[in-house]
Amino acid sequence: MQVKVTNQYGQYTTYTLNGAGVALVNVAGLNPPNARISSSTIATKDGSIVTNEQANNRNIVLTFAITGRDAERQRTGLYYYFKIKEPVSLEIKTATRTATIDGYVESIQANPFDRKQQIQISIICPNPYFLGSEETTNVSYPSGNVVTLSDTSHGAVFTVTCLDAITGGFVIGNTLTGESFCVNGDYVSGDVVTIDTRQGQKGITLTHNGSTSNILSRMNSTVHDWLQLLPWQNNGITLSTNKISAVVRFQTHYEGV
Repeated sequence: MQVKVTNQYGQYTTYTLNGAGVALVNVAGLNPPNARISSSTIATKDGSIVTNEQANNRNIVLTFAITGRDAERQRTGLYYYFKIKEPVSLEIKTATRTATIDGYVESIQANPFDRKQQIQISIICPNPYFLGSEETTNVSYPSGNVVTLSDTSHGAVFTVTCLDAITGGFVIGNTLTGESFCVNGDYVSGDVVTIDTRQGQKGITLTHNGSTSNILSRMNSTVHDWLQLLPWQNNGITLSTNKISAVVRFQTHYEGV
């Protein structure tokens, strides 16, 4: 296993199990995250009803051993990449998967007076899912299949290109989930509408004559499911007119590595 660490300034380094100077000893928090299940009881029935479920934040703890002679320099060198309360990106490579995750440095625990120094760095990841490679699928009218190898459902970026003039807007859907998303308005050939349904990044933009603008106001007030892709399934993406084509772009989501 190896872990590539990138700080907020884009500076990076890689740690391995047999690294010189600083060796990676253990990585905790790689399993699927715990879920928080909320429920409420009903006076006339046994048990309860689930009202909400969500995955908790992921807590990754990296343990390093100082193996070089200049222990102080090796230890303080870690502070260059791990800065308390600052963002950090991890790329974790195993025998079967390469995945990335973003988080914030919560704590750095070390005892400089130990003869064999070990350092533990705790990282909190608000988005608990690891991200794999980026995939793209082209969809032509009337529909096309999008298959993900993810462990969980997730959003995607739908880039819709207008092939001809359109009056009144268009609809894209997912037959597997029954979701539909309608964008109102008139468009000309060459216009590009980008619909982002990813968690925390939802939005709609229009690129017209090289200029991009926010068109969230054109979202239909009643038909606006933020389309999700189900894992390990044929997600049937449908287009309402032959005057558009679409490219679906997404990253594989892993519950654990």
